[in-house]
Amino acid sequence: MNTLASATPSYKQNVLARFPLLSFFILAIVISWLIALPSLLFGMPFKLFQTAGAYGPLIAAMIVSAALGGDELKSLLNRMTNFRFRLGWYLLAIFGYVLLYLLVAALSGAPLAQSLADKWTLSFTLYLPALFTSYLLNPIGEETGWTGFAVPHLQRRFSPWLSAVILGAVWAVWHLPGFFVPSEMGAFNLVSFIFFMLISIFVRMIWIWVANHTKGSGVAAILLHASSNAVSLALIPKLLPAPTPDQMTISGLLLLGFLLFFAVLILIFTRGRLSYKENIANSVG
Repeated sequence: MNTLASATPSYKQNVLARFPLLSFFILAIVISWLIALPSLLFGMPFKLFQTAGAYGPLIAAMIVSAALGGDELKSLLNRMTNFRFRLGWYLLAIFGYVLLYLLVAALSGAPLAQSLADKWTLSFTLYLPALFTSYLLNPIGEETGWTGFAVPHLQRRFSPWLSAVILGAVWAVWHLPGFFVPSEMGAFNLVSFIFFMLISIFVRMIWIWVANHTKGSGVAAILLHASSNAVSLALIPKLLPAPTPDQMTISGLLLLGFLLFFAVLILIFTRGRLSYKENIANSVG
């Protein structure tokens, strides 16, 4: 009887604690989609709901971490406030996307040289202020969930490269409401969504590699995420003239190609480990 009684709490452990990753993914998607519903159903401005919905992953991470108990919440907070990594990773996180998008723009036929000669100061007067203000809001909510919670738990259970594939696919699905708002992701179609999912997977391979090099730091992921948005949505539209439809198509293919190239390089040189070390997993709980 004593043996059965002692086993009862483990057997009846709540669903969130028994299936933390699945619970987190479901909660993150459901919470964010529910927040986006008023905009989707009633045509209300999407931006406010988009920002609020970005905190679905954070809320889900907090709920599941609390259900797991122990030091889970403390570990999550430690990862998300880890500023202790080398300057080179800060520079990569802040300026890597600037260089990538400028390269894509140049190869797609944009008048890059003239634009840089006339507007190079925008990198300091527009991009950096935007990066460290409004463009931090959404990534803080998202990356607390994706990088702070999901990445370490995924890498404890799956190989790092597969963890990136899983997270990238879930992240793409999480974005689905944006495909039904014309001003955001554009009209949904299967081809564009597959294209977006591939980009999401390659991006997550790169970001997880950076996170592994910065001891699982959520700060590095937040900066990468904020930079990608600030460059594509704030800097490039002001720096360069509006692209033609052909240039947009070429730019999209070039971006996908470069992300694939960098992801493959990382996979080759890290042998699929994305620079993962066991002590990163041990910081979970």
